[in-house]
Amino acid sequence: MRNKWYITDWSVTFFILTVGAVLFSWIGNIYGLEGVQSLLSAEGIRWALNHVIKDYVETPALGIFMVFFMGLGIGVRAGLYEALNRYCRKESHLSRKERRALLFALMIMGGYLTLVLITLMLPWNFLQSITGSWINSPLAKGGIYILSIGFGLSGMAYGYVSDVFRNVSDVVESMSCLISKFACYLVALFFVVQFFSVCRYTRLDVWIGLSDVVVSFLFYACCFLPVCMLVYTSFWKSNHSKD
Repeated sequence: MRNKWYITDWSVTFFILTVGAVLFSWIGNIYGLEGVQSLLSAEGIRWALNHVIKDYVETPALGIFMVFFMGLGIGVRAGLYEALNRYCRKESHLSRKERRALLFALMIMGGYLTLVLITLMLPWNFLQSITGSWINSPLAKGGIYILSIGFGLSGMAYGYVSDVFRNVSDVVESMSCLISKFACYLVALFFVVQFFSVCRYTRLDVWIGLSDVVVSFLFYACCFLPVCMLVYTSFWKSNHSKD
């Protein structure tokens, strides 16, 4: 599938960039480029061994991907989003059971979102920080988790009413369906993280003249673009190719 080639290209590109950054830092250190640290040194290798796994595991994009796609996967495996797409596009009639399941799922999602909105308006709102700010608040940090729960509850509602889900094991299995489908993204993310980690250690970003804000923007853009491409090519583009 072409979408897998996109991610393969992304992985190979950042692997090559990482190797290039390592070699450039070594050459730059030899020729005395100001501020550049070589990764091909005893200190650099110790740093790499200490940070390869640590930097990857602590990348926010990894947790966001895993948590969000667990909730979204329930709806996908249950057939909720396919039924909703068919209903909106009038491609085919839904059965009576599917219509009942879709209505129940939308009611669950509507009730859940209403509960969240009511919580946001309460004077003792615990979704804000202790200073009453939305910056670094529980909502800002856990917003993806809140969305994932909403998608998961509506997917479970559809799955049980439509008889797609028969027991809890079906729900648990469905939580991994998108993660396994998009597992190639985890590989691409690994190489993206390593490239930016190498650039930070070797100080190539400072030598080039990039500010911390620009580096952070580029880092998050490179982390999330691959999964956006996967979602687009797997769902949106494939649905429109049927027309």
